[in-house]
Amino acid sequence: MKQSIFIFSVILLGIIFPVGHEWVFLIRYNLMVMLFLAFLSIDFDWKILNRSHLILLLANLVLPLLLFTLLRPISLTYGLIGFVLGISPTAAAAPVLAQFLRAEVGYVTTAVLLSNPLVALAIPLVLPLLLPVSSSLTVGDVFIPVMIVVGVPLVVSLTIQRASQRLSNQLLRLGPLSFYLFLLNVFIGCGKATHFIRYDSTDTMLTLLGIAGITGIICLMQFKIGERFEGLDLRMASSLSLGRKNTMFGLWLALTFVAPTVALGPIFYIIFQNVYNSFQILQLEKHDRKKDILVG
Repeated sequence: MKQSIFIFSVILLGIIFPVGHEWVFLIRYNLMVMLFLAFLSIDFDWKILNRSHLILLLANLVLPLLLFTLLRPISLTYGLIGFVLGISPTAAAAPVLAQFLRAEVGYVTTAVLLSNPLVALAIPLVLPLLLPVSSSLTVGDVFIPVMIVVGVPLVVSLTIQRASQRLSNQLLRLGPLSFYLFLLNVFIGCGKATHFIRYDSTDTMLTLLGIAGITGIICLMQFKIGERFEGLDLRMASSLSLGRKNTMFGLWLALTFVAPTVALGPIFYIIFQNVYNSFQILQLEKHDRKKDILVG
């Protein structure tokens, strides 16, 4: 119960007091520390690679095009929001959420490592087909920043695992730090979203509500579709792999190459995916309490 209350509280604080927008630069460094601690606990093996990972990768390419096609008749803005939200790769924070939700961390980590390079390669080829982008977009623009955030913690954690198991075990004691860094990132992300909507957006309230509604539906849909790709044991991990999006990537993509209004999609998604995951944690805690009562 305590974890879910903390997350809900931080979401509300980030919305009410959006000072976190000034600390956006901390997000990538917090993520790198969280990933480092998550990777330390994984015994990497090719067996982690699952057939459903290929399905997830295919969904990561097909779903954004499908969303664009379905929403484009309503408006080009809605279509582009659907594309940006669908094409965004698995969030680097997803393995950390997998720990909190007791899902398979290795499965989600593999999704992060596969989806981010794939998206980095695909976007420069696909986006110009949908609209004339405002500036040149290269694979390196997307690939390098994402792989630094994911790759550096991965290499360092693997090096420590191979060099000193004792040091690795000592560092694993810092595991609880991940949750507090996650809370800080949620606060910063919600603060950034709220600040943008209050001070930088020129859209009407009706437009904002429309974008929020579509974003909420897409968010829930992606988590639920992800559940269908695996059996019960890996259902949560598969759901996180498709639903937990790299919103900072989506925000950067929209602001840099599409349009400011489209950036509202990733901004609302920040809030929705954190609310959804905190609700999942709450449900897990309720299940644990019922189990304790039955055992007692």
